Amino acid sequence: NLAASNASVDVSSDTASNLADTVVSVASSGGTKFESVEQEEKDKMVDCLTTVASLLAVDEPVVTDGVAMINLNSIDNGEAVELPTPNGVATAPVLKMNSQPENAPSVAIFDKATAQAIFPTPTQSETETSTTKNTVSEISSIDSPIVSLEFQGATELDFDIAISVNTSGDGSYGSEFVLDRTCKYYSDEVPVGWKTDGCVTTTGIAADGETKFTCSCTHNTSFAIILSATEIADTTQSDVSTVLMSINVIFLFLTFMCIAPFRKFRTRKLMQIQTQLCVSLFAGHVGFLIVGGLSPTDQASACVAGVIIVQYLFLVAMAWSVCASVTLYEKIVNALKSYGKQDKHYFTKCLIGCWFCPLFMVMATWVTAETMSDNSSPYIATTGETDGDSVEACWVDMPWKLVGFMIPVFLCLLLNFFLFVMIARIIIRAGKSGTTTSGHAREIKALVSITFTVGLPWLIILGATIPALAGVFQWLFIIITFLQGPVMFVCYVIFQEDVLTNVFSMFGKQPPKALLPPKSNKSKSAPSEVSSMRTAVTTAAAGCDKRDTVNVKHNTYSTRDDGTNDENIYAKVDEEAAAPNEDSASRTSSKHHYETTAFTQHGQKGSELDPPPVVEQGETYENSAAQHMDIAQSSYPHVPQLV
Repeated sequence: NLAASNASVDVSSDTASNLADTVVSVASSGGTKFESVEQEEKDKMVDCLTTVASLLAVDEPVVTDGVAMINLNSIDNGEAVELPTPNGVATAPVLKMNSQPENAPSVAIFDKATAQAIFPTPTQSETETSTTKNTVSEISSIDSPIVSLEFQGATELDFDIAISVNTSGDGSYGSEFVLDRTCKYYSDEVPVGWKTDGCVTTTGIAADGETKFTCSCTHNTSFAIILSATEIADTTQSDVSTVLMSINVIFLFLTFMCIAPFRKFRTRKLMQIQTQLCVSLFAGHVGFLIVGGLSPTDQASACVAGVIIVQYLFLVAMAWSVCASVTLYEKIVNALKSYGKQDKHYFTKCLIGCWFCPLFMVMATWVTAETMSDNSSPYIATTGETDGDSVEACWVDMPWKLVGFMIPVFLCLLLNFFLFVMIARIIIRAGKSGTTTSGHAREIKALVSITFTVGLPWLIILGATIPALAGVFQWLFIIITFLQGPVMFVCYVIFQEDVLTNVFSMFGKQPPKALLPPKSNKSKSAPSEVSSMRTAVTTAAAGCDKRDTVNVKHNTYSTRDDGTNDENIYAKVDEEAAAPNEDSASRTSSKHHYETTAFTQHGQKGSELDPPPVVEQGETYENSAAQHMDIAQSSYPHVPQLV
C-alpha cells in the first residue's frame, strides 16, 4: 500500500525487521506449504521488502537472519560501498558506481537460502545455450545472495556489484561436470525469468574457498550469480571409434583397389563376394562417420536420411558375410559332394539377395514407426558411454532397432558362427593329419581370414549385456571390430601371392621375399619324387587285384611348369572342378594344379582318367599301394590344397 500510494513515510527499523522476519519465516517453511504459493505472490513479497528499504531512515541498516536492508544517503562516482549482509553471510557485497547517479539507491539483500525459496529456479531454457558439445544435462541454480537495487528516478546507470561465492564444494560435482557462473538479473516482465542482457560478468581471484564475481550492469533489478552445472558425456569411446573407423575405411578402400580393377581376380567367385563385402563395409563406415557429426535437433532431416542409408548398408554387409560363409562351407566342408557341380548364376543370386533383401528390414523399421501413435522418431536414439551417460544421437532407437537391425544382424551372425565351426573343424583336422613340418601357420591364417570375413567379432557385443563387464566388452568390440579392414587387407592382399605380385608389378617391382610364402622343399623336388613314387607303386602293386585302382590327389603333385607350388587359397577355392562329362584332353588342359594318376595292377598309367572314388565325409580312402607313397591320406584329402 505504501508503494501504491507513493507515500513519503519513514518506516522504523523495528517495523522493517518484523516484516523481514515474517517473509523469511514464510519462505523457510518450505515443503508443499510454500511451493503452493504462486510466483506472482512471491514477487510481491520481494517488492514489499525493496519498497520498505527505500522508506528506511538513510544509512541505518536493518539486518535479520535472512534479509538485510539499507537506504543509502549518497554515493559518488568511483566510490565503493560495502553493503550490509544478512546474519550468516561471510562476505558482504560491494557496490561501486562507474557514473554519478541522480539518486542513491535503496538495497535489499537476501541470503542464498531465502533467495532460492522466493525467487524462481533458473531453468535450462532460461539460461544461455551451452556451447559445450555432448551435453547430457544442465542444472542451473542460484549460487549467491541476491542484491536488489532500486535507483529512484534514474535513467542511465553504470555500476559494479562484487559478490563473493563459496566455491569450496565444486569438487563434489566430479570431473564429468563443467561449472559456469554468470551474473544474471531477475525480470518479472514477460518472458519472466533470469536474463543476462545489460550485464557483464568478471571472475575474480579465488581465496579461502571463495571466488569474487563482479557484475557490471546498467539497470535496476535483483542481481545474483547463477551457477550452471553442465554434465558432459565421456566421449573417449566415440573419439577412439572415430579414429579406428577411419583406419578401417582406408584399408577397406585399399583392399578393393588391389582386387576389383583386375579381371583375373574378379572372375573368382569368392573374390567377387569379398569385393562386394568390402564395398558395403566401406560405404557403411563412411556413412556412419558422416551421420556421427550430425545434430539430431538442428539437422533432423539429414539425420533421418543418413541413418536409413547407414542401416541399410550395414545390413547389406552382413548379408554378404553370410554369402561368403555359405560359399566357404560348400568349398571346404562339402567339397567332395559338390565335385563337378557348378551354379553359373550363384554370384548373381547373391548379388540380388544381398542388395535387395535388407531393404525389407529398413522398410520394417519405418512401417512399425508409422503404425505407433506416440509420434516419436525411430531415428533419434538415446545413446551413452560406459558410465551410463545418455545423449541424443542419429541412430535407430528402441524398439525399432530390434526389428530393423539387431535381430537380422544377430541371426546372420549366428548362422555364420555355425558354419564357421564346421569349417574350422575340417581345417584343424586336416592340419593335424598333414605331413607338412612348417607348423600350422596356414591353418591359422585361414581361420583368422574367415573369422573377419564372416563378421564374427561383432558377437563380442553380446558380452556388453553383462552389467559388470559392459565397459570391457564395449572396448573389445570397438577395437576388434574396427580391425576388420586391416585384417582383410592383410589376408586378401598381403597373404595372397598372386594379388601381391600383381600390385608390385604395376610399379615395375617384385614383392619383398619377406612377404612371400616360403617354398616347400618337398615341392621343389616334386617331379623327381613323382617318378620315384611311380616306380615304387609299380613294384608294390604287382600282386594287387585289378580292381584296386587308386586315384591319388595330393599337393605333392601340385606343381607348375617351373617347379613351384601354388599357395593361393583363393585360386584353390575359387577354381571349379571339371565337369564329370569332360574328356581327358579338356581335363589335362584345365587350370587345376592337381595331378590325378591312375595306377593299374601292372603299374602302367591308364589311357583314360577314371573318375574320383566316392569318398563320404568322415571316411578314409586308402590302398596298400598308395601307402608306399608316403602320402598321408586323411578323412578330408582336399583340405590341405584349399588351405
